[in-house]
Amino acid sequence: MTMHFNGKTGPAETTAVAVENTFDFRSDEYRALYDGCEVSGFQSPLWLDQLYRVLVPGVGAKPVILTVRQGGRLKAVFPLIRQDVAGVTMVQAADLGVSDYNRIVCTAETLEALAADETVRSAIADHIAFADILFLRKVGRDEAVLDRLFGKAERSSCENSAYVIDLEPGAFEEWRRQNLKKGFRKNIDRRRRKMEGDHDNVQWQTFTTPEEIDAAMEFIRTERSRRFKGDVLASDAYFAFYKACALEGAATGETVTSGIMVDGKIVSADFGVMGKDCVHSILCAADIDNFGTYAPGIQSLHDLIWERSVRGDTHFDAGLGGSRYKSDFAAREVQLDNLSVSLSLKGQAVAAVYHRSKPLKNFLRDMVRKVH
Repeated sequence: MTMHFNGKTGPAETTAVAVENTFDFRSDEYRALYDGCEVSGFQSPLWLDQLYRVLVPGVGAKPVILTVRQGGRLKAVFPLIRQDVAGVTMVQAADLGVSDYNRIVCTAETLEALAADETVRSAIADHIAFADILFLRKVGRDEAVLDRLFGKAERSSCENSAYVIDLEPGAFEEWRRQNLKKGFRKNIDRRRRKMEGDHDNVQWQTFTTPEEIDAAMEFIRTERSRRFKGDVLASDAYFAFYKACALEGAATGETVTSGIMVDGKIVSADFGVMGKDCVHSILCAADIDNFGTYAPGIQSLHDLIWERSVRGDTHFDAGLGGSRYKSDFAAREVQLDNLSVSLSLKGQAVAAVYHRSKPLKNFLRDMVRKVH
């Protein structure tokens, strides 16, 4: 259904707010919109195309993709999904636990204009009125405009902050000296020398062929399943999604799969999606049982950051959750919020508990991966 009207966002042009659940994220119009927005790699054409094509049907969710056009030109996309959990109908950002940042795909100016337009706000509300609650998790704290856009929103701190490593493009050694503690630098170098002394062939590399990428993703799945009970990669739907992104993204430069090979064997691997001047690190694994003394995971990350610095990236996104290695690499914390909008009495009850109860947050997080 499309709602047409003349709004404040374009006084001389017709604004149309529509549900387009077969929207083509690989289209030229979406690529142009994405390129002109300050959004993350989790809103990239490849990521959202594969998410809706592979993961959403794989877990039994349904697409809810809102678009805003002015004079026929695409101005904004709301990538959302519908899930019914424990009798509650939820509309959420197209996340399903795989995205570190959720954002509406449009420019900051467009978002402000949409939030200021009562007719646009009403049209958006009408399109999601079937749900009990709207969830937008992992949104920036500087995006207060979302509260105005949806109205009556509640916020609470996200359980995990994001961690970002600021780089000096093309000056990795200088950056390393200034940001990494001397003992940490020496430890990385010592372990690399030992690995090279103990083995004939040690090489960090970007995996490019389908065979290499397939092997790396299988390695990540195997190693993670050994160490993490209930890891997301144990799900065939999730593994299929990540693997599809890795394989297709390698050809276009939209994803990066890399790692360390020792005598022809993978001992560590990393997978990430390209953002704006950065890689978002998503999955990593290392053979700790056989190569743990060399810290292959840290070495692999070190070399990946070096490679991205050489390529001119301004930062490296180390992902959600505080870990020792992130502080070792001088990552800065980026705090995020979870936002909800209650659309029914049932939604109000869920929101009241959600923003005050970590167990409920964990329950909903786990359930969205299990709904079929």
